[in-house]
Amino acid sequence: MTDEPNPDIPAGEPVDAVVRALRAAVSSVEAAVARMSSGAVGTGSNPAGSSAVEQVLELADAPGLGDVVAHHNALTRAVAIVDQAGALPTREWEAIADLGAPLATAVTRLRSRASAVLDSADAAEPGALDPEQRLGETLQLLVLVEDSLYLWHRLRLDNLRTDDPGALPGALPGAIAEARGLLAEHFGHDGELLRRARRALARSAEGTAFELVRRLSSTRTVKGMLELRQDLDDFRGACRADAAGWLDDEDPAVAEALDEISSPVRIVGGALGVAIGGSAKAFGDRAAGVGASGVERIGRGIAKVGEARHRHDTDADVPAADVPGAAAPNETT
Repeated sequence: MTDEPNPDIPAGEPVDAVVRALRAAVSSVEAAVARMSSGAVGTGSNPAGSSAVEQVLELADAPGLGDVVAHHNALTRAVAIVDQAGALPTREWEAIADLGAPLATAVTRLRSRASAVLDSADAAEPGALDPEQRLGETLQLLVLVEDSLYLWHRLRLDNLRTDDPGALPGALPGAIAEARGLLAEHFGHDGELLRRARRALARSAEGTAFELVRRLSSTRTVKGMLELRQDLDDFRGACRADAAGWLDDEDPAVAEALDEISSPVRIVGGALGVAIGGSAKAFGDRAAGVGASGVERIGRGIAKVGEARHRHDTDADVPAADVPGAAAPNETT
């Protein structure tokens, strides 16, 4: 490859417009890289020698991609060379030219995996979004792999519009059309994944008061909900969802429910207040300042309260006064 432009390709649009769109599709991958480089996936186990990326790719049936973070670093470096020097040396392009197909396959399979998890959640009762399904990590990895694919397409377009003797006639228009289709697919599918995931997480806080108390008495459940909420926020920001209008028509109740999930102590206190009266609500209010470090201790107490109340409801011989937080027979709630 030389630094001279191909005289058969008109300068400027439409290549530059597509390159700008590819550049703007993902705002940042920092959160995704940090999440997937941590060596631990959600609340599940991490088998020896198996990284977070490898585990999620295995779940998505896309295990052959290799080191995703290293690929992204190599592609970022190559784009920086193009931005500074105006072209990528042939040997540099050849080192990454074969990444396009596996990256595209991984994007498709990660999206399919996320969609399948949401299909299962839609068919289940509220609260059935299992942390072991690793939805949040799947979306974080999707951001990273998508951005790698966008970087690859930018390099491919640069390779084709420079003086490349090996380029086939008509290759550049085809590459432009493929990149445009990729961006349209991103806009449609990823927007729908974000909306569905937010609805599914919001539903995890639904159910009767005692069902909610029992779920949130599990430290693992609370931790999984908080992590997924953060993963969805990271996905939203990385994909520029607000600028794209992905959530413009979202039911306001979804955002309200997610705000509640961000404060597990508050939602537990509210559930207790509904379930067993004012004294439990006061307990929840007093607990509001303990922060995330107190979730496990509060969870154990909540489980005991729920169990005691359940015994009261099913055994007429147990006086209400014996149930923590319940009103005595002559008291009003």
